[in-house]
Order: sequence, then C-alpha cells, then structure tokens
Amino acid sequence: MRFNKVKAKTALLTLGKTQTQIAAELKFSRRWVGAALNGEKSISEKSARRIAAALGVTVDDLKED
Repeated sequence: MRFNKVKAKTALLTLGKTQTQIAAELKFSRRWVGAALNGEKSISEKSARRIAAALGVTVDDLKED
C-alpha cells in the first residue's frame, strides 16, 4: 500500500507534529516514515494502520487513489 503524499502531509500538518515525532512515537526510523508519507515506499497494512492512528485519521484517508 502507498500513501498519497498530499493527504499524508496534510494530516501531519493538521496534527501539528513532525515526521521525527511520529517516527519516535511508533519506534520507526524517521527516514522510513518520511518515505512512507511521501508515497515513495510501499508499506504493509499493519504499518499503515499504525501511522494513520498516530496521525488521528483512517488508512482510507491516506491511501493513494
């Protein structure tokens, strides 16, 4: 699964957190979170759910159309 870059960045900005903060909360590397949020990396459903929850949105809110 890939995230839509605009949707993911919007959720991050709305929450007021940085990629580094999300990565630290989830115990993922900042580089990995950045690649996932930019849609550069295909991620598992489980990881997508964890990131979406940390951003306060659903996976469907972030998925690439």
